[in-house]
Amino acid sequence: MRDLETIAFAQKELDTPFAWGTNDCNTLVLKYLDEVWGKDVLQMIYGKYKTKIGAVKFNKKQKYSFTDGIVQELNATRLPPKLARTGDILIVHDEAFEMGHICMGTNVLSVPEDGKTSITKVLDFGFYNWSIRIS
Repeated sequence: MRDLETIAFAQKELDTPFAWGTNDCNTLVLKYLDEVWGKDVLQMIYGKYKTKIGAVKFNKKQKYSFTDGIVQELNATRLPPKLARTGDILIVHDEAFEMGHICMGTNVLSVPEDGKTSITKVLDFGFYNWSIRIS
């Protein structure tokens, strides 16, 4: 667990405006994995698309889904969202792509398409499809 590092990352990222390919839900998660977990994954998608349609097209070309890529490449564990703890990645899956969020206990760090990176209270972990734990 890297609670303090996760909190420091969240504080640093707060209020960063949404931007496809540079600060969207998935680039935020990959940046977190690079900075807090010492991975080198952000460069795989950073700046590779500039619109929602571009993100969908980019994701369809990938070997893995966003979640499967993290699980396979980083040897992470997929868990039910109700087991998420600080530092885990929470995933919302829809037909077009998967959206990543960073669990902060009963809060989540995310960046909505129409806003800025923010921390919000999680009222129901059932909203998420699964959690990913990095080891």
